[in-house]
Amino acid sequence: MQKDDSALIDEIRSGSNEAFDQMMQKYQEHIYHIAFGFTKDSQNALDITQNVFLKVYENLNKFRSQSQFKTWLTRIAFNESHNWWKKNQKYQKQENFNERALDMQKTISQEDEYLAHENRTLLLKNLYELNTKYRLAVVLRYFENYTIREISAVLKCSEGVVKNMLFRSLQMLKKNLKILDSGVS
Repeated sequence: MQKDDSALIDEIRSGSNEAFDQMMQKYQEHIYHIAFGFTKDSQNALDITQNVFLKVYENLNKFRSQSQFKTWLTRIAFNESHNWWKKNQKYQKQENFNERALDMQKTISQEDEYLAHENRTLLLKNLYELNTKYRLAVVLRYFENYTIREISAVLKCSEGVVKNMLFRSLQMLKKNLKILDSGVS
């Protein structure tokens, strides 16, 4: 039986390494998805994921339960990933996109399994071309099933801004993918 976040946090604060392991297992895939969205590289995404959990472990006493734990954790992942991106963007070389698409296919949700291989590759390519915040909003909403409110807390903007970002992102994706009114809405 999986414990809820508040029970895990209480146990971790009491010194339980087992509870921290459970929390990591619960959220590692989620954090990895966010990191991969920035790095487009599995090893760097794993490094960021590890750094996120290290920061969580070191700063859990600062979490005040004013938001959901998952929102706080996602914000840390966003910050770590964004910092990595800023630090490494000038050193990044263009990789073979097909390798990145194949790696991403291993980690994204089952919804993507319904798309044909060509469409999946094209969707991922166009997703990576979105602005970083737009891409994160799309991933959180459509791959991680976050609510608009949760996304606004992670991105520290209003719900209206999030809705606008999602609308514009989908419009850009539809235009680039040449999808009329079916599929991505």
